[in-house]
Amino acid sequence: MDFLKEKMEDGFVLLKRDISLKKVYIEVTSRCNLSCITCIRNVWLDPMEDMDLETFIGIIEQLKGFKSVNEIVFGGYGEPLYHPQILQMLEKTKMEGFKTTITTNGVLLDKKTASILVNLNLDQIVVSFDSAQPQQYGSIRIGASLVNVVANINSLNEEKLKKKSHLPKIGIEFVVMKRNYQEIPAMTMLATRTLGASFVKVTNILPHTEEMTKEVLYGGQHELSLTPTWPVFMGEWLQWGSMELPRMKWGALRQCRFLLSDAVVISVDGKVSPCYPLLHSYPYYIFGRKKEVKKHSFGNVKEKKLINILNADEFLRFRYRVRNFDFPSCVDCELNSNCEYASSNTDCWGGDPSCADCLFAQDIVRCP
Repeated sequence: MDFLKEKMEDGFVLLKRDISLKKVYIEVTSRCNLSCITCIRNVWLDPMEDMDLETFIGIIEQLKGFKSVNEIVFGGYGEPLYHPQILQMLEKTKMEGFKTTITTNGVLLDKKTASILVNLNLDQIVVSFDSAQPQQYGSIRIGASLVNVVANINSLNEEKLKKKSHLPKIGIEFVVMKRNYQEIPAMTMLATRTLGASFVKVTNILPHTEEMTKEVLYGGQHELSLTPTWPVFMGEWLQWGSMELPRMKWGALRQCRFLLSDAVVISVDGKVSPCYPLLHSYPYYIFGRKKEVKKHSFGNVKEKKLINILNADEFLRFRYRVRNFDFPSCVDCELNSNCEYASSNTDCWGGDPSCADCLFAQDIVRCP
């Protein structure tokens, strides 16, 4: 077994070059058919593009060499169904035996697409809903209609019933804000009685503009309450659906959900990042303080094999630091308003990139 010997203040640590990769997020496009008010795409300068099919197939072929990989998630910050070759990509992942999830706004999930996804035995579809009221929904998810998206999911459920399939499972992601948090019970009703969803995942907003900071709930007096579980019939089986809530206050406990699930994210241009927060460059506001995040990758699958990227010294050191969460807490520092480190994703302990202000590590902001 090969190890990286790393010198620490109180001795040495051996970092094993044997990454157990279990979950891979693939951003097949950074384009989208909507202009949601909450979206990172409103403020970044990164190009809008699609991953080419050759790069995608190359990634899947490499993932076949990782016996530990058990799930591929089509996500990122674009709309996967907007990619012109998305169905070929999904067919490829299912043909190779990978559990496959797709995150979508649901607008392009028409009857023909729904039928193909059921035939592919796609494992899971996570649909973004930020309101259970048509007018409110339209004001958040600009360019989409709640009525049409609900009709699309109903068509998918009809296809599942017709073909006696319980797949794909349906999940709902709900970005909670001041304008919609009172809709959580109504959202649960929509998810259970109309959409047949297996879960509702609630996440706080990550505000990218000063205007959207007015919508932030976390860090204040707002508390969210769970709704009861519900039965979801999946063919001859019965499953209990549930709601997952985010944390609402900054705390001492910090841990990276991406690292804990042995995940990596591959961007539309083939770059390998450890998480969604480092996938692109963008501004966001944390407790009113503006922060500029610079994207960070550890290599490109077009240039190096994924296994070599993951076992390189730089990535092993970063993983070790994140596992021990060896970063300061800028939120708790009284100097943060005038600190140059606190305005970027570096820190005064030498972290570059730094996870010091990561709301994902606080479980305040969450993803599928």
